[in-house]
Amino acid sequence: MNIADREEGEKMGQLGDIKRMFTSRKYIREYAEEYAGKYGKDPRDVELDIVNAKKLNHISFGEYEWTGYYELGPEQKKTVSTLWTRMEFRRAFTDRRYIGMLMNKYIFSKVFAEFYGRRCVQASDVDAELLKSMAGRNGSVVYKPNCKGMGKGIRILPVTTKEETEEALACIRSVGNGILEEYICQNEVLKELYPKAVSVIRFYSVCSPLGSLLFAPVLTVAHENEISNGCQDALTAMVDIRTGEVLTHAVDQNEMVDYPTHPVTGKAFLGVKIPYWEETIAMLRRAVPLAGRISNVGWDVAITGEGPLLVEANTIPGFTTAQYSGFGHLTDGYGYQPLFDAVNDIRFEDDGRYEKVVLRLS
Repeated sequence: MNIADREEGEKMGQLGDIKRMFTSRKYIREYAEEYAGKYGKDPRDVELDIVNAKKLNHISFGEYEWTGYYELGPEQKKTVSTLWTRMEFRRAFTDRRYIGMLMNKYIFSKVFAEFYGRRCVQASDVDAELLKSMAGRNGSVVYKPNCKGMGKGIRILPVTTKEETEEALACIRSVGNGILEEYICQNEVLKELYPKAVSVIRFYSVCSPLGSLLFAPVLTVAHENEISNGCQDALTAMVDIRTGEVLTHAVDQNEMVDYPTHPVTGKAFLGVKIPYWEETIAMLRRAVPLAGRISNVGWDVAITGEGPLLVEANTIPGFTTAQYSGFGHLTDGYGYQPLFDAVNDIRFEDDGRYEKVVLRLS
């Protein structure tokens, strides 16, 4: 390539950068006007705030609204964790060779068999006899795609009659690769909140050369469906990591609507004590190190009548509820980025703000 061609290429690249900058600013301005109208703010102030936020941590529009970013002080804004900052952390400290043991649900059930507490088989191995055996007294089994996340493709299959058994087998064979599990029978305390679906507690963990932390336990209760999944149909509330007591009302994170009580059962969220909490923390103290080469994990835990068990774990865990503005009082309005600052060789030290939501493991 001669000098003229190279200069022309550089010029075109610069023009492309300028075009992308103007397009990006256009979208920011449009969102700022929408946000300002919704919350009674000056759109110019909101636009400038978003521009500065994107320079700091590449915040998304959804994260901006969810965290109540506009209302945060300068020091609080520095602590907001975003998808981008967590990706930087994962790139620095995750050994990708180990990701498969969490992403593949069948492998996960074997690696973490000590904490799994139920039978899990590959769907291709299931026949009518095994299906009935796994359904047991509960009369249902759970089908899951082997590698999908966000609750997609999960089905609760009744197996109480010959017709239901045949339908379940046909369903399993039609959807292809997956796993079949025994249905989890949850503890009565959580069953009272909502009996139609198994509620879970989502914990987050970070592991780096500067240590391991467990933090931000979130109770996730289905709104009206058979699967408790915060991405699709669930109400979420924060839990005290040291006592297991629910500290907040619940929020529908898809609609940003708060619920003091469950809309179906009328049961209050605030003050509920999660059973077997000490056993749950003890289980995670043993489980987290097994995935220590994966820097950021979301652990889903169910509580049965006999104690806790692992439901699954996620390598790119959703983080929406933890930094909801309505829960900001738990940390004095500070976000969770300090837990990911090991990427900048900064060790997390709790100054008291994170007492209810962060537990150091190592």
